[in-house]
Amino acid sequence: MPVHSTEAIVIGGHDLAEADRIVVFYTQLSGKVRAAAEGARRIRTRFGGSLQLFTRGRLVYFERPTKTLHRVNEFGVIRSHHALREDLDRMVLASMAVEAVALGVEEAEAFPDLYRLLADGLELLEEAAHPGVVLQGFLLHLLRLLGYLPELHVCVRCRKEIPPHHGASLSPAAGGLICEGCRANTPDVIPASTAVLGFLRGASGSTLRVMDRISVLPQVFQEVTGVLQAFLRHVLGRSLRSSDFLARL
Repeated sequence: MPVHSTEAIVIGGHDLAEADRIVVFYTQLSGKVRAAAEGARRIRTRFGGSLQLFTRGRLVYFERPTKTLHRVNEFGVIRSHHALREDLDRMVLASMAVEAVALGVEEAEAFPDLYRLLADGLELLEEAAHPGVVLQGFLLHLLRLLGYLPELHVCVRCRKEIPPHHGASLSPAAGGLICEGCRANTPDVIPASTAVLGFLRGASGSTLRVMDRISVLPQVFQEVTGVLQAFLRHVLGRSLRSSDFLARL
């Protein structure tokens, strides 16, 4: 079996049999990889606690060329992100980030820019003063990398430019802004205030670290959250389970 070594982040997993665990990694060189960690649930295991959600490390795994489930050989921790797992609010936000990545990509498709976005996003979610705002920036950049960044400057129907001081509507199905003239012929539109459009336009061109320095009014934050969740739901085919949990907190 071919052996691969790559930096990777744990984005999911579940128990297998009595002592093993299937772990889902997002890797720097091979994209999403599913691999069995044999004996990972034993009290004395060579993996220790390294295979916990959000952990970034150096993964060595054996590829099974005719199968989608490979085998973990070792996983050396680079950053455990234990603080994300100890803070409920940050844990839910980070769970939304890794779940969106897990649902948005196919297995074994290398995407280094997406790996860097996820690595940077988890670091900032652990450290940020405004982790909720950072997550919205992360999700917007994720949509961009997946090829689904909403059109935020002109109406996607008639191509009319929407000035910064004008509100408008957004349509996930149409792919972005809808002007007032086209709204009647576009189903399932979401009203977007000038503040929401301003946030989305600014965030789409800003780094995640800049996002942590942005102060957002609670009402605007809730509107932005609703807009991005609607676009993600359209792209991914379902809501994020972790976002449903966040709504109940």
